[in-house]
Amino acid sequence: MSRIAERYQRALITGAGSGLGKAFATRLIREGVEVWGTSRKPENLEPSDRFRPIQLDLVSEPDLGEWFERWERESGGFDLVINNAGLGVLAPVEKLRNTDIITQIQVMLSGPILLATHSFSVLRAGKKGCLVNVSSMAGVLPIPFLSVYNATKAGLSAFSQSIMMEAPKDPPWVIDFLPGDYDTAVNRNMKKLHMDSKDCNRVWHRLEELMSEAPQTEKAADDLIRALKKFRHCTCTSGSFVQTSIASWLRRLSPATLQRKILRRYYRLP
Repeated sequence: MSRIAERYQRALITGAGSGLGKAFATRLIREGVEVWGTSRKPENLEPSDRFRPIQLDLVSEPDLGEWFERWERESGGFDLVINNAGLGVLAPVEKLRNTDIITQIQVMLSGPILLATHSFSVLRAGKKGCLVNVSSMAGVLPIPFLSVYNATKAGLSAFSQSIMMEAPKDPPWVIDFLPGDYDTAVNRNMKKLHMDSKDCNRVWHRLEELMSEAPQTEKAADDLIRALKKFRHCTCTSGSFVQTSIASWLRRLSPATLQRKILRRYYRLP
């Protein structure tokens, strides 16, 4: 049995049908962990001895606490909870509709926080386990025309850092996982509004370039496993060298005005 499976026998992963969530599930199963993976359409996922697809829509689920209690009970108890569900809407801020804003907040901020609080109370009572919140490098180095996406990821990261401080030396451990660019279905299927905006189009074409050059999702899974093996609170960045090293340096050492100028140029904006 691997070190991971010794500590984390059963995992709950939201957004496990594709992209990073699927890569996390595949790798954890290989480590010997049983995975319950959520999807809005679980019938599209193939179950196995160690993988059980379950239905969850963070927008329409009426009571996440009741939902979690049900699957916590049926699974025998989760040791690892990974908040991974995501979506993005690319648009000029003045063109965003109320539903676009609210849906992103529900899927990437309020939903994950609600799920985290319910799961954390169970994990803390047992003095065990780990909560992984998948935020994003976009939360610290924003992407133009993804304003709400950036904001939700920054908020989820701040939430993770806050609860780390509540019990700095005791489990459940918290991992703030910040991926950079990966070529995933969430990115490819990003909702795009008012693409008659030349600048918005420039950013989308730049994102397509970056995704074509991005690491495979298996790298993110490897990085997550390394973070889990630390058995402590941690912040984990994952992605290309530019995003995890140079970009991190830029964020720490350069003034905000310079950061914005560099980021505009990075995304091919005049």
